[in-house]
Formats: sequence, C-alpha cells, structure tokens
Amino acid sequence: MEGLVVSKRLLDVRRVALALLGLAGASFAGPALAWGDLGHRVVADLAYERLTPAAKRQVDALLHESVVSGEPSCPVASLADAAVFADCVDGVRRFNDLRKLHYDAVPFCGTPVKADYCKDGLCASEAAKRALAALADPAQPPAVRLLALEQAAHFLADLHQPLDMIDNRDDRGGEIRVVLPGSSDRRLNLHLFWNEIVLAPALGGEEIGVRYLEPIARSGRGWDTGDIDAWAAETQALARQIYVRLPEPPQCGRNPRAPESLERGYVMTAIPLVREQLAKAGIRLATALNAALR
Repeated sequence: MEGLVVSKRLLDVRRVALALLGLAGASFAGPALAWGDLGHRVVADLAYERLTPAAKRQVDALLHESVVSGEPSCPVASLADAAVFADCVDGVRRFNDLRKLHYDAVPFCGTPVKADYCKDGLCASEAAKRALAALADPAQPPAVRLLALEQAAHFLADLHQPLDMIDNRDDRGGEIRVVLPGSSDRRLNLHLFWNEIVLAPALGGEEIGVRYLEPIARSGRGWDTGDIDAWAAETQALARQIYVRLPEPPQCGRNPRAPESLERGYVMTAIPLVREQLAKAGIRLATALNAALR
C-alpha cells in the first residue's frame, strides 16, 4: 500500500511539471519514469544502434545466454533490458552487492579523495571498469560476461546522473527538500527531481525519448573520447553547478532548513541538461562496449 501511495504522489508531481511546461495533455508510456528505468533504457537504445557489427554480435549472443542463466524475475531480451537489470534485481538477495555501486557520491566540500568516497572500489566508476574488463575477457563464462554487460550498461549511465555523483552529507541531494512551481508538496527532494521527475518532460517515453536524443547525440563533438574517470569528473563538475544554482545554495556540509522553491526557469534549464547527459551516456556506452567487444 505504501508503494502505491508513493507512486501516486510521483504521478501527481509529474502532472504539475507537465502543466508547468504546457504539456499537461501529453501522453506518456508507463507509470514509472525514472533514470533507473526510462533513462537507462533510452541510453541503451542509443548505444545499441552505435555498436560495431562485432560488438553487436557479441551483445546479442550474451542476451541469448540470459534465457539460460538469467534471473527469472528480471528477464533480459535486449540491451535496454540489460541496462535496467541492476535496478530490477534490487531486493534479490544474491545481487545485494550491487546496491552500493550506483553512485560515486563525491564530497561537495574539500578536496575529494577517491579512496574515501569509493572505499574498496565500491562506486559506479570502479564497478563500470571491472564490468568492462570482465566483458572483454573471452575466457570468462558466458553467464559472467552477461552480468558484466548488465552492470556496464547500468553503471556507465549512472555516471551521467549529476545527483549520483555528488554528496554534501545530504544523501546525494535526498535531504534537500524542493517545491516545484505551482505545487504545494514540500516532501520532494533534489535527488528525486533530477533522478525522476524531470524525465517526464525531458523524454516522455522510451521510443519518443530516443527520437529526442538522436539529434543531440549526432551533434555531440568529442563525447566519445576520454575514459570513465574523465566522464565521471565531468558529471561531478555539472553536479556542483546544480547545487550552486539553487535559489539558496547549501552551505558546506549543511542542508537548508526551508525547502528550495524551484522556479520555472530552473526546471526549463534542467530539461536540456538531462537530455544532453543521457545522449552523452548513450554515445559513451557504445564507445566502451565497442572497445571491449572487438
């Protein structure tokens, strides 16, 4: 029952966001528009179309392996399915180790030391590196490489979600309350806004979202260069800007007591930023998979 209440509240918030943008009559597929679902699927769809023939053959072969060795509760038949696998199996005991790998949570203050915020390699950037290394090793059993594909597809996208890449002792923005224009709901938070709410007007649905992002991906220059650490650092820099641009920027290590009232301009600026981040993630996932699956 609690889950139904939360879902209803998120749908109500999305309606407010869509009304704000003049999209109140728009129709969107699926009740759960989240970076962990819609965003990840769109990233994977973009990446799949950019795979080399050799990489695509190997990806398809591993996806076929999921019929034999996959998790029955989370079937994987496409790269988009693989990209949401890490979220789908949340709560399945044998995959509990994945829970700490969805973010880097770089400290907002001071000089970040990766050994501190990514202790024992438990963060998205290091998890993505390990997954790609396993994927590139043909000596690994197919089931191992399939799980590596699922992790690489998911965690590389996570690296491009700004609020998964910064922390001000606030649960990556989860403790910063925000109020959307035209809404009186004071229970929302900054992480939820960037992780889920803004995706409704930014993407709409999986198929239409890919169409939105295709021209952005084609226009991207140099997005396929660099490495995982460089991509993570780029997102971390964007996350700092997001914090600074809040109506009342939080102080170092301290959350604002009152909710941040987000203006319409803040929401409108967030939409193209999210689209660009997802387009970058799609290009970079393809780049990484092509390199691993030669």
